Amino acid sequence: MFRKTLTIAAALAAVVLLTAHAALLAQSVVEEALKPFVDSGAIPGAVSVLVKDGQVTFDCVGWTNIDKKTPIKRDSLFWIASQTKEFVGIGILLLAEEGKLSIEDEVEKYLPEFADVRVAEENEDGTITLRPPKTKPVIRQMLCHTSGLPFITPEMNQVGLDAIPVRPLAAVIAGTALTQDPGTKYSYSNIGIDTGAAIIEVVSGQPFAEFLDERIFKPLGMVDTTFWPNDEQLSRLVSAYHIEEDGSFTPTTVTCLHYPLSDRAVRFAEGGGGLFSTPQDMIRYLVMLSNKGVYEGKRVLSESIIDQLSTKQTEEGIEENYSFGMGAGEWIGHGGAMGTFGAANFSKGWAKLWMIQLYGCYGEARKAWDEAANKFFSAE
Repeated sequence: MFRKTLTIAAALAAVVLLTAHAALLAQSVVEEALKPFVDSGAIPGAVSVLVKDGQVTFDCVGWTNIDKKTPIKRDSLFWIASQTKEFVGIGILLLAEEGKLSIEDEVEKYLPEFADVRVAEENEDGTITLRPPKTKPVIRQMLCHTSGLPFITPEMNQVGLDAIPVRPLAAVIAGTALTQDPGTKYSYSNIGIDTGAAIIEVVSGQPFAEFLDERIFKPLGMVDTTFWPNDEQLSRLVSAYHIEEDGSFTPTTVTCLHYPLSDRAVRFAEGGGGLFSTPQDMIRYLVMLSNKGVYEGKRVLSESIIDQLSTKQTEEGIEENYSFGMGAGEWIGHGGAMGTFGAANFSKGWAKLWMIQLYGCYGEARKAWDEAANKFFSAE
C-alpha cells in the first residue's frame, strides 16, 4: 500500500506527510476498504485520491501489471475513455463565454452538413422512413445526449473510435440518422460529443487537441494528459485486464483504439473517449473544479462556467441529470469505460478520483471505495 497526503500546492511536486485527523482518516478508510480486494486477487490495482479541507490524499493499491508486480503509482498512465467528454463540454463553454457561439445555436451554423440531418422512423410494415426532425439539433443537445444521435456511427463500429480526423468525422456523423427528434429523449452518444469537438475546431480555428492543451491542460500543469502518449508515458501505462466468469484476469487492449497509441498518422483525437491521463493530472483538474474554477491562485474557468456545468441541461421531462459532457448536480464529473471516475463538489470544495483499468465486474471494489470516500467526507 502506497499512501501520500499532500497540500494542494505541493501535491504533485513533493511528498509532505501530514498528521491531520482528516488525512489519517482518509488513509485508514481507503486502505481498509481496498487492500482486501488486491490481496484476494479481485482487482489488479487501483488509485484513490480524496480532497478535503485543502489536503490531497493519494492511495495507490496493487499493481499496474500482475505478472511483473509493478506497483501502481500516482503518475501511472490510464486510458480515461469517456472522461474525455468533460473537456469537450468545457471547451464549448469557454468559446460561448467569449461570445464566439451560443449553446442554443443550431449545429448546422458551424457544421453545414447537419442541415440535411434526418430522423429514422419505423413504419408498421417494418420499413424505415427518413424524415426531417421536428426541430434542428442545437449544440447543448449534442453535449447533454438529447440530440437524437445514436452512440456511434456504423463506420466507427467497423474502424474504431479514433480512425477518422475530427472535422471529417463530423461529416460522417451528419449522415447518420437520428433515432428520435432532438430534445425528446436522453440517449448516451459518443458522436454527439464528437460533434462538439468538431465545432471547437471550426470556431477556435485550432485543432481540437491543441485547443484542449492550450486552454485547459497547460494552465493546470496536466503534462501527461494526451491523445497520443509518447514512449516514456507508455512505459507507465497500466495494463488492461478483463475479468472472466471465474474471477481470473485476462490481459486485453483498448480494443476500440488503434495501435501503436503514439502514432498520429493512424490515430486522431476523439472527443467521446480518446484521452489518456494520470491520477496526478486528473486531480489537478478536479481540484480546480472543486475550487470554483481556480487552481493554485490562478483562475482557469469562470464561476459562470462552473455553475453551468453543475446545472441540468437535459430538457424538462427528461429524468437524466446531465450537463455539458458530465453529470450535473452537487457532484459534477464522469466515468470511463475501464472503470476510471472523478467528481468535484464545488459547494464544499471536495473532490474524489478512482482509477482502475478493468473491463468486467469490479463493482464490489468500487462500492467499497464509494463507502470509504463517503465516510471520509462525512467525518468531522
